[in-house]
Amino acid sequence: MKEPFAIDKNVLKQLQIINSLEVRTDLTVQSLYARAVLAYSSYYFKEHYLRKQIDLALEHLDKEQFHILSSELSSHIERHKYGKTISENGYNLFLTFH
Repeated sequence: MKEPFAIDKNVLKQLQIINSLEVRTDLTVQSLYARAVLAYSSYYFKEHYLRKQIDLALEHLDKEQFHILSSELSSHIERHKYGKTISENGYNLFLTFH
């Protein structure tokens, strides 16, 4: 697993390109960066939480809870499978997960 709060190298390249454009504002770049950090943090926090809960369900031999949590984890991963685009002032930043 990647470091939970590490930002994808492609995202950093995109931010550098946006930052080099003369028409952009520092506030736009900072906003995109902050939103990317929040999106990654949220994704990896939920993934980590669900995996821990699945482990607990296994320890307690709770088959029903295991299936519910496994399904939720699969849905979470599936929703982010194709990435996510965040936008600010006409600039787009594409985020990938895993």
